[in-house]
This record gives sequence, C-alpha cells and structure tokens, in this order.
Amino acid sequence: MTTRHLLIGLAAAVLVAAGIAPGWAADQKPLRIAMNADPDVLDMTISTNPPQGLATMVNVYETLFRGDGQGHAQPLLAESWDILDGGKTIVMHLRHGVKFHSGDAFTAADVVWSHERMSKKTWFYALSPAKFIAKVEAVDPYTVKFSFKQPDAMFMMVPALIVASKTYYDRVGEKEFTKHPVGTGPYKIVDYKAAEYLDLARFDEYWGEKPKIQQARFVFVQDDNTRVAKLQAGEVDLIMATPYSAYDQLKSQGYHLIKLPVHPTQSIQMQFANPKSPWHDLRIRKAMAYAIDRDAIVKGLLHGMPTDYPRLMPDEVGYDPSLVDYKYDPAKARALAAEAGYPSGFTMPLYYSTGVYFGTIETAEAVALYLKQNLNVTTKVQGIQLMQLLQMLGRIARDPKAEYVGVAGLPVANLPTPLEGVSLAYSGMFAMYKNDKLDALLAKADSLLDVKQQEPLIKEMMKIEQEDLSTITLWQYVDVYAMKKGIEYTPMRHGLEVVFLPLVTDKNLM
Repeated sequence: MTTRHLLIGLAAAVLVAAGIAPGWAADQKPLRIAMNADPDVLDMTISTNPPQGLATMVNVYETLFRGDGQGHAQPLLAESWDILDGGKTIVMHLRHGVKFHSGDAFTAADVVWSHERMSKKTWFYALSPAKFIAKVEAVDPYTVKFSFKQPDAMFMMVPALIVASKTYYDRVGEKEFTKHPVGTGPYKIVDYKAAEYLDLARFDEYWGEKPKIQQARFVFVQDDNTRVAKLQAGEVDLIMATPYSAYDQLKSQGYHLIKLPVHPTQSIQMQFANPKSPWHDLRIRKAMAYAIDRDAIVKGLLHGMPTDYPRLMPDEVGYDPSLVDYKYDPAKARALAAEAGYPSGFTMPLYYSTGVYFGTIETAEAVALYLKQNLNVTTKVQGIQLMQLLQMLGRIARDPKAEYVGVAGLPVANLPTPLEGVSLAYSGMFAMYKNDKLDALLAKADSLLDVKQQEPLIKEMMKIEQEDLSTITLWQYVDVYAMKKGIEYTPMRHGLEVVFLPLVTDKNLM
C-alpha cells in the first residue's frame, strides 16, 4: 500500500468514527430521518413498489414534470410541452444543461431509454401510466415525442416516468447500474446498507436551486415506538409514520408535528368473481358496512388521526358531499344478513397487509371482532407482506373459485388524480370487482384533458363504487411527521408519503 492510499484510508476511518460518511461535507452534520421502510431497490426504473422507494429516492431521481396536488403538471426535466392531435401526441421540450450524478449530460436518449426500461421491468408503469403509449422517440437531443393510441389524461397527471442515464448504463452495465444508480435530482447516493440506512449528499452540480441541507441519513426503523424513542433520545431529527398514540406526548414535549392526509385508503376489499361467496350479494356487503363502527375505530384505536369520508377528500376533484355513508347500525346489519340467507353468519378469510402502514393490524382485528359480534361471522385472520399480497391478488382476481376478503390500503383518496385510483383498484389487474359502466366512465374521463370536464364523470364513478360497495371504506391514512425544534417540513398534499429534502429547513444551521 502506498503512503497516499494509507492516508486516504486513515482519513476515511476518521470520518466514519465522527459519524460522517465518505463523500459528505465535514462542516455540516447530516439531517437524520427515521422511517419505517427502505426502498425495495435503489434503481427506481425496476422498482416493484414505487411509493415505498420514492419516500427517499424522490431526492435522487426526477421525472419530466411534477404534479401540483390539483391535477396539473409543472415543469421539471421538461421545460415545456405541446399537446397535439387532441392529446394523441405530446412533444416534450427538455431542459438544457442538466447532469446526472455520474457527470453524464441529460438528453432525449435518456428519456426514450428510461421509458423502454420501465416498460419491461416495472409492472406499475407498464400497466397504468404507459398503457396507451404507442411510441416514444427522440426528435433531437432536447425534444421527445410521445405518441399515444388514444388520449390519456393520466399521463400528464401522474408523473411516473423515472429518468435515468443511458450513457452511464452503457458504460458500467446492469450490475453496477443497479448497485450504484444515478439520477438528476438534488441529492446523490453516498452509502446504503439494506434495512439499516441510506446516506445522501447534496449534488452541487444540480441544475436547480441548491438545497440548504447538505447531507442526510435515512435510518430504517420498522418498529413504531423505536422511531419515537430515537427522536426523543436525539438520535434522529425527524421521523415519518409517527404512531398516533405518541402524538399528544410528542406535542407536549415541544416537538413540531405535521399531519398529512396521503394515499392509501384503508378499506375492506372483496373478490367478486366467485358467485358462491356470501359477499357476492350486495345485502351482505351492506350488512358488513353497517356492522363495523368505523367512528370507534378512528377515535378509539387510532386516536382520531385518520379522516373518514365515503370516498374522496373534500378538496379533491370529484368529491361528492351527497354520498351516503354507512353508519354503524347492528340491527340493520343483522336484518340484511338474514334477508340474504345468513341469519347465523358464515366463515370467511380476512387478510391484512403488514409492514407498511400504521393501524392496519389494529383495524383488521377490530373488523373481525365487529363482524363476529354483530353478524356471527367467523374470520380467519392472516397477515401478509404487501408485495406477497399484491401477487396473490393478481392470481385470484378473476378466479371463480377463490374466496378473498382483506383489510388493506387501496388507492382511493389523496392521489394526484382520482382516475389513478379507479384505474388501479377498480379496473386494473388487481381489481377484485368488475363493472362495465364504471370502466366506460373511466375510459371517457381519461380521454378528457380538461380536469373540469372530468369532474362529473369522477363523481358518477364514486357514486357507483359507494352504492355497489365494491370496497368498504374504513378510513383515509394520515401520515404524521414529527421533528425536533428548529426543523420545519411542509410536504405536498395529494402526493406520496415522502421526505423531500429541499423542502426541509433546519433553523439550527442558520
């Protein structure tokens, strides 16, 4: 080993001992954030769970445009665009002077390649945002033309195309690319250890405004109470997915707390393809809705934090205040069950998703108790990891012999557009429900680029869902961010549950 290599090694050891990752600036302590799950992969162009990955990786990668929370697109890597042929052609004019973290220049070739890669590698992108794309081509180094089989309003409302570097991929190959990916975002990856932490450093050649936070460490802590303890012990500065039970205590201790209504909506989802299942009968679905005291679940188990609306939130396009809510009424529940031929109850499975959203287990247990108490329904409760659950739903969605009932987070409220939720939860490959009228309304709404024209169609779709009880809404998820004094963060509404570092202010550094 040369003297130079020895000095470099010693310097790295000193930095690590001081809690500073190699590649971090030594003049500023990192912002430390604790969250409940790490990315499924670092290369977001192959992610099978983008909401989980983008919680951190939104700082590393960028899209062509971003949503404003009201269904409108704002420029990002694309400075402007032309919508032609009634929406069947969209020409994107790309931003000049953008660099990837590898130093490679961003061009139209990267957009075309990223689209092709995600279409092959990412089920979510291929089946929803890109489903009507016929062709993507580079007109010149800074112009990309998207051609569609039919107009697709969701394409400009759901920024799903993650842009990565073709030049970098061609130079380093698949293995290195997925292990050490690069984006164009305001932060680059410094270090990562699965299930433990992700270290990011500000990218000083970023094309946009330079964030105030120079470096950050995301610590992955699945246990809710441990995240709270780390905040109270001063081991982290900010936590996501704060357990609702800790809210009042943290507030009394002087911590700054932000409540953000976000996707998903906790719901009871049922498989409808099996005509022999009791819940195939609308009367049983209504009986289940009346048998569950959602208000008690929200106020008792969940400390009043989640919201409880039949479908959409009041500030969303298509919200309908006239939708009928199914209030707790055990007598009406029993009468409907008896009318449907089940006065003595029945047995059913009850799955719930684990490891992602706070309150799911408690809600599933409460649902099982209410159904037993009021309808004599015996449930076989079983927890299953979210990705395994999605795989199972894909297998059984149209199986006429399958029996499935689950408590899970569904894409209903608090999305960039309600069309996305209908497409994924009620009309896509994971939908347990089929309604030709709803499908026709979705197709028509998705062909209209004007949000105001979409609104009456969205209202009609929400009415169908609520009257047919394709799913039973239990509550809308609210994420609670808790942070120490001096830290401020205001996340965007109707987006994902993320920590976007450029929006974080640390007054302790000023």
